[in-house]
Amino acid sequence: MVKYHAPRHGSLGFRRKRARRIYPNIISWPKTDRVGILGYPVYKVGMVSVLEKNLLVSERAMWHGIERVVAATVLEAPPLRILALRAYTADPYGLKVLNEVWTPYWSTYEKKYLKRKFPIPKKPITVLRDEAEKKIGSIEDAIDEGKVDEIRAIVRTSPNLTTLGKKKPEVLEIKIGGENREAFKWGMEKLGRFVRIFEVFEPGTFVDVIGVTKGKGFASVIKRFGVKLLPEKFKKGHRKVGSLGPWTPARIMWTVPRPGQLGFFRRTEFNKQIVALIPHWYNIRYNFSDELSEGQEPYELGRMDTLRLKDLSNVAPEVKSAIIEKLGLKPKRKEAVEPEVESYALKMTPSGGWPHYGIIQNDVVIIRGSCQGPPKRLLVLRYAVRSQVLRKDVDIISIYYGRELLLSREDIASVFELANFIPQIQFS
Repeated sequence: MVKYHAPRHGSLGFRRKRARRIYPNIISWPKTDRVGILGYPVYKVGMVSVLEKNLLVSERAMWHGIERVVAATVLEAPPLRILALRAYTADPYGLKVLNEVWTPYWSTYEKKYLKRKFPIPKKPITVLRDEAEKKIGSIEDAIDEGKVDEIRAIVRTSPNLTTLGKKKPEVLEIKIGGENREAFKWGMEKLGRFVRIFEVFEPGTFVDVIGVTKGKGFASVIKRFGVKLLPEKFKKGHRKVGSLGPWTPARIMWTVPRPGQLGFFRRTEFNKQIVALIPHWYNIRYNFSDELSEGQEPYELGRMDTLRLKDLSNVAPEVKSAIIEKLGLKPKRKEAVEPEVESYALKMTPSGGWPHYGIIQNDVVIIRGSCQGPPKRLLVLRYAVRSQVLRKDVDIISIYYGRELLLSREDIASVFELANFIPQIQFS
């Protein structure tokens, strides 16, 4: 006789409780020698079909290099602004804040929408800079004495640059990788400045996607745990568990499936590969002077839908010549109109816009497969903590939305060739 086998329905390893907030708080970070922030917040847009050559398998596999179509998720990644740096020290109870240094330069946008998250300083910029220099010195001394165990950056997102319809930015804390001295030096160079996705990840990198899933409300045990349906003629209902447990102990154990909340859970999906990073053109300029008047802003951030030859005036000559060659911006003699290159990120919006999202107007990240959450949900990409391989090559042929071609092979080739020049095209 066959042995009776009835494994339990529903994993006990997941906490089925509503998330405390709609975007996650990251607790664990990987240990790496790479200097820079180890995560980046993005907004979920939708899904596309990617025609690629299979390079994930071993070269000895018969299907290595075969063309195939895979599902991929599109994420929009507007620039981040680093507001502060925090130094942590470890004690028997965990990490504790040792000291922190904030940027003395605040824009009108930040003063308006961040004043309820933390107190915005109202002192003169010269006073704030003097206070910051003292804190910088104390943190450097603590690093020399070996008291600092971790350096993290406090960043804010830029939802005002998207078509989400929201303006209040999210504030997150992201670890800076590398040795503490190098991490703090990198953070001081970027304090008050914007960071883009190209400075954090590269195509082919494996990341963890952390976010809050789509909410389903109150659900029964059939949908929540996948419990088997009882016979239809069962007198007390068939969409329920057959037994709540034994007579003794005289209580319902926590392992018994019960109805309750389904969805809107904080979840982490491990080892998602970044298939492509598609750039948008930005014009970023900073004004970090001691005497900023009431109407002056510490920075100017503008989006450019097209890139022209005159926009490369501040770029180094050797880099400029390479960019012109890659993009074909060199004007012809008989050509009256100056050549220009449209932003590749704008091509990622299908005709009619993305359902439930709108139009993409910033840098784009494409990851292999699906990820949690509905459109417009904020997710955090983090360097993989469980990956056996941190990066593998990718070979994309084209990107489709249904039957509509979004990016051709020529566009993708230009995108991958421009990856090394993105920081130079972004003026600062």
